[in-house]
Amino acid sequence: MQAHDWSRSPLGYPETWPEALRRALNLVLPSPFPMFVAWGPELCLLYNEASIPIMGAWHPTSLGQPLKEILPETWDDLSPLVDRALAGEASYHENKPLTLGRNDYAEQTSFTFAFSPVMDDAGIIRGFLAVVTETTRQVANDRRLAFLLDMGDRLRPLTDPIEISTTAAEMLGQHLGVARAGYAEVDETQEVASVKRDWTNGTVPSLAGETRILDGFGPALAAEVRHGSTIIVADSQADPRVEPVHHVTWESIGTRSMIVVPLVKNGALKALFYLHEPVPRRWTESEATLARDVAERTWDAVERARAEFARHESESQLKLALDASHMAVWEHETASDTLRTSPELNRLLGYPPDAPLDLQEIRSRYYQNDYDHVVKTAVDALSQGDRFYEAEYRFYRTDGALRWHLMRAEMVLGEDGIPARTIGVLLDITDRKKAEQALREREAELRSALDAGSLATFVIDFITGEIKSSARLNELYAYPPGQVLTLEDLRARYHPDDHAKLVVTVRKDRENPSVRFFDWIIRLLLPDQSIRWINGRGEYIRDENGRLVMSRGVILDITERKRWEEHQQLLMNELNHRVKNTLATVQSVASQTLRNAETTDVARIAIESRLFALSRTHDVLTRENWESASIDEIIAEAIAPYRHERENRLFTSGPDVRVSPRMALALSMALQELATNAVKYGALSNTCGKVGITWSVIDNTSEPRMHLSWTESGGPHVSAPTHRGFGTRLIERSLAQDLNGKVEIQFAPSGVTCTVDAPLA
Repeated sequence: MQAHDWSRSPLGYPETWPEALRRALNLVLPSPFPMFVAWGPELCLLYNEASIPIMGAWHPTSLGQPLKEILPETWDDLSPLVDRALAGEASYHENKPLTLGRNDYAEQTSFTFAFSPVMDDAGIIRGFLAVVTETTRQVANDRRLAFLLDMGDRLRPLTDPIEISTTAAEMLGQHLGVARAGYAEVDETQEVASVKRDWTNGTVPSLAGETRILDGFGPALAAEVRHGSTIIVADSQADPRVEPVHHVTWESIGTRSMIVVPLVKNGALKALFYLHEPVPRRWTESEATLARDVAERTWDAVERARAEFARHESESQLKLALDASHMAVWEHETASDTLRTSPELNRLLGYPPDAPLDLQEIRSRYYQNDYDHVVKTAVDALSQGDRFYEAEYRFYRTDGALRWHLMRAEMVLGEDGIPARTIGVLLDITDRKKAEQALREREAELRSALDAGSLATFVIDFITGEIKSSARLNELYAYPPGQVLTLEDLRARYHPDDHAKLVVTVRKDRENPSVRFFDWIIRLLLPDQSIRWINGRGEYIRDENGRLVMSRGVILDITERKRWEEHQQLLMNELNHRVKNTLATVQSVASQTLRNAETTDVARIAIESRLFALSRTHDVLTRENWESASIDEIIAEAIAPYRHERENRLFTSGPDVRVSPRMALALSMALQELATNAVKYGALSNTCGKVGITWSVIDNTSEPRMHLSWTESGGPHVSAPTHRGFGTRLIERSLAQDLNGKVEIQFAPSGVTCTVDAPLA
């Protein structure tokens, strides 16, 4: 108060105040309880620090100002009480409602206060003292509890969920004086809210039967709702969470302000309780709290009504099921251990319809330990606080047939918590059990067949894009076992050269309703850049309009088959080439032999000898189980058809080394190709050319290597070919691959050279 500017107050500066006012302030200012003094002709207001929360935004400008100017909106209610105090009458008022503008808006408040007159030294009343307690929150809480009790009484006899929610909305709407109140159910996507019925005061239309997208009210608000936060909007056109583009949604329902309480159950948004006003409104926290209470209690009442309805439906369905499925009804009295039967029960157990049943005999017909299983099921249910139990067991009928029974029962408990009686039904499920067993066997057979054939199964829903597949599909497409695959995942593995072709094929199939089955082969390009061939086979599922909605089938890894097919084609090409070369070799051998033979007999013998040598070389090439061979022998047999006792044109040099069958076959093939080409085009195609074959072993590394050279000289002038022929490609590629080494052919003008560098092992 010392720092306050008192120049604008009718009271003037504190040092001019009368002693009586000073005495009153000495009582007020130190008090921890809110106290006020109104003094002078204009009743200027003075108060202590404890009163500041009550004054709100009025403080500190209201210090020393006339009371009527501070409280113009509630002066009509207070002036009679002030007059009584100024007349010398003390008064007490409890929970008096007052409208205050202390926070720049009309606020409904409640106060408990006492007014006492204050006199000057002459005994004349100059003002009054007020002791004040704000009870706004307490009064609102009392009203909230009273309203909730009244609502509970109104809702208790109701059984229809829509009537329950509408009644609650109407009661709260009238209680708070809003224009519209109701519930909206939210779909599974948590994107759309629908109203079945609501309440209005007639100033705004009902939203019954309407559907709205939550994000239409503003994505920020929708996000808060989905997270379970209560939304309070005083004015949609001034709220920063509502962008101008979304005002049209608010205008479409005639709303400017609202409270929305989300009902989130088990992590999912299920419903919204809303209060709407067509004009801006400043909602109080007590109103929001009451809205939350009403929303939750109404939801509980609706869920109870739905559960009760479901129970009645279940009971009705059970009765229909009993009548339609020939279920046998029974009742067991615990104390007397007697069984009340029905004709259907006798029939199921194999007894005549009216025959009395002996419980001990019935229990003796249970299969092995199945009776103990039924008893244990009932005991376990009881120990868990459940009166219902269900058990399947096997039973020998009186005719000796072993049947499966399903027992469903409810235990009626006595005061001691022990079952006094048990009521239940019995159903013969033998056919179902047989069908289940047959299904399990078929599934096991199918799984075995799929595993044996390494088949992956799949079902693709083209409407949702969802894929259901076996773990084998992830393995084939090189994805982790637990990853849920999408169409994009599958397409990402298609080989670029095959992707467009398959897309076109599937598009044509989709557009042709007559296409039912598919069978395609494509390559996959896996992350390690390896190629995998797959074959997809199955059927298309279409709707009544012929539109493709689903496909299902299997996928088989045919990579090995494709490799064998490629290998087979290579062998066919090689055989074709080999036959041509063999004929050329035979012709060359005959030509050289006849050219150098002195007589016909000598020529015949030489030709036969060389053809036999060629045959032996082919035996080496086709022998798959060769243990090992001397490289010297391999080379000798390979070039034997091209030697002549009168011509010393083939020279060999190198250590005697034994090589594996793989290397022997590869070298034999290469030497034959080189010799054939030499006979046809190179050093052996004339009378003076020569061929040198040398080899050596380098054993100074961790992996011994063999180095072999083929060198031609003295033949016709050599020009590098414009393209590689089959024989040359076979030597450079196949030999290098078979030997896991390097092979290089050089076409020098003086003669062809071929070098081989490969691991000896």
